[in-house]
Amino acid sequence: MKPTIGVISPSSTLTQMMRRISQERQLSPIVIEQASQENALHAAEKLISLGAIVLISRGNTANILRKHLHIPIVDVQHTFFDCYAAYQSALHISDKIAFLGTSEGYIKILNKSKPFLENVLIFPINPLLGKEQTAHRLDELSRMGIKVAIGGLSLKKAVEKRHIHYVMSMADKDAINDAIDEACHLLKIEQENIEQNLQLKSRYELINVVLNGVSEGIINIDPYGIIQHINGRASELLSGMQPGQCIDTAIGKDFYADVLQRGEKLHGMLLNVHNISLIMDMDPIKLEQKTIGAVITLQRQTEIQKIEHKMRRVLAQKHYAEKKFDDIIGCSQSLQTAKKIAARYAAVDSTILIVGETGTGKELFAQSIHNASPRCQAPFVAVNCAAFPPSILESELFGYVKGAFTGALNEGKPGIFELAHTGTIFLDEISETSLDVQLKLLRVIQERKVIRIGDNKVTPVDIRIITSTNKNLAQLVRSGSFREDFFYRICVLQLRLPPLRERQGDVPQLTRYFLRNPSLPSCSITEDALTLLSSFEWRGNIRQLGNIVERLAVLCDNATIDADLIRRIVGDSLYADNIMAIDKSCLQPAPTSCTEKELIYDALHKALGNRLTAAQSLGISTTTLWRKMKKVKTEYPHYFDLIKYK
Repeated sequence: MKPTIGVISPSSTLTQMMRRISQERQLSPIVIEQASQENALHAAEKLISLGAIVLISRGNTANILRKHLHIPIVDVQHTFFDCYAAYQSALHISDKIAFLGTSEGYIKILNKSKPFLENVLIFPINPLLGKEQTAHRLDELSRMGIKVAIGGLSLKKAVEKRHIHYVMSMADKDAINDAIDEACHLLKIEQENIEQNLQLKSRYELINVVLNGVSEGIINIDPYGIIQHINGRASELLSGMQPGQCIDTAIGKDFYADVLQRGEKLHGMLLNVHNISLIMDMDPIKLEQKTIGAVITLQRQTEIQKIEHKMRRVLAQKHYAEKKFDDIIGCSQSLQTAKKIAARYAAVDSTILIVGETGTGKELFAQSIHNASPRCQAPFVAVNCAAFPPSILESELFGYVKGAFTGALNEGKPGIFELAHTGTIFLDEISETSLDVQLKLLRVIQERKVIRIGDNKVTPVDIRIITSTNKNLAQLVRSGSFREDFFYRICVLQLRLPPLRERQGDVPQLTRYFLRNPSLPSCSITEDALTLLSSFEWRGNIRQLGNIVERLAVLCDNATIDADLIRRIVGDSLYADNIMAIDKSCLQPAPTSCTEKELIYDALHKALGNRLTAAQSLGISTTTLWRKMKKVKTEYPHYFDLIKYK
């Protein structure tokens, strides 16, 4: 049904004018119905049933329609011209003339036109007060000696019954055109609203289909906890709850008060409803920083556990590297040098040995090398060689077939070399492998072929091997606890990771990174505290620093970590580490490599002897620089004599 404009005409004259103007303007969507005031409402309802969404009428008839209908009503306005034309017609009969004002708009235009209407009485009459009241008013008109009355069709018979001449107030053509223009404009707006409502309805239905198609229960509540929307799954979980009900009949108010009052999120809450364990998340809905409701999602705890178990199985089979070089924090020269070397190593397939103390980030570098290599889309499989006894480690590395040993799985199991096919295998703490395992690893590295335990079939593997250690493998070779041929096979490319005491300039950046951990209490740290942390040796390197920062964040009382807190909480243990390090360096002096010696000399030379500037350029503290200079002077007493210090 096409939307139209309807006209409720109170007179045949207006009806004829409307039809003529409509034809002249070729306005097809106009339907005209002539009706008295008593029948106007019934006629309007008829037009609405035929598709009218905007109505045009006049005077008091328009007022009656506005009070009973909820669609736009356009009034054909009274104008000075139609008042003056009626006045001129009345003068031909008598100069005792009264205008019957039956609407506020009519009375308003009459008052404005009064200077041009000589000796005219403006006589208000409200037909809505009833026939009896209207009759009293018209009788009063007779007593006043009025000979001619001007007004609308509704009072014509009553006036003439009192032997008073009656002149109809005819609508001005321009006023009719203005009313039609306004109605056409409103029709366009209403059509757009209808289209928008249809689109919204379609979207609403689509959203309902989507919401009812998900496995989670979804509920929308208002600021008072009243359910506005609820999908089928949530209604099922909450025993048939429906919109309009308060959510606290199923979910205690304590759960959602903070969400609605403070706008705080609530995630992972365990809820028990009718002996069913549910996991609930609740997020506030905000509009202009004001919480106007919340969205609740519900899921059975058992379903989440099933998903978790499934994900664990999938992740156990899918090995990947998460970290990249950009994840390695620090700007010190020693760290940047290690990253540059590692990046160059990533471009080739040669075996790499990463050497570094405990906690320096050996696996982080191994993952970064893998992700920067051509094998980045393939598996990254890591195994800690110290975590397994030799017999178990062998089965983990090479796999086994059915019945290979007691306790073996019936279907057998592939080893990590097979799992890492086309990718990278990372053997952490390679120094902890037995000589027998080293011999078997040597053969795999040489031939790139594996044989499962209990099998005689050879499986070729295409892998890149990265190993790591925190021990001096050369010394282990000399002591006979590490195979020399295996050492040379894994040490094709060697990457040394600097301990934290050689990159103490990175301590502040690392500390701030650890403090951003969302699982820790939110707190800040003073510059004095960062300086104090930077002065320690950190024998456990980055891992130790992270543990200390976590401890400080948990024990911090005023949301600020200062130097006094560090001295009070962890100072003794860190100072003890420093003393142990000094004692160890005194008892077992380690010669500094030529490269390090030259780096220190170049840094001091470029800094014109300024030790602070030289230390900053090397990414270490002045204490570490001084200690390293002393080590160099032990072997080369006059090595720094040419430097003029500041």
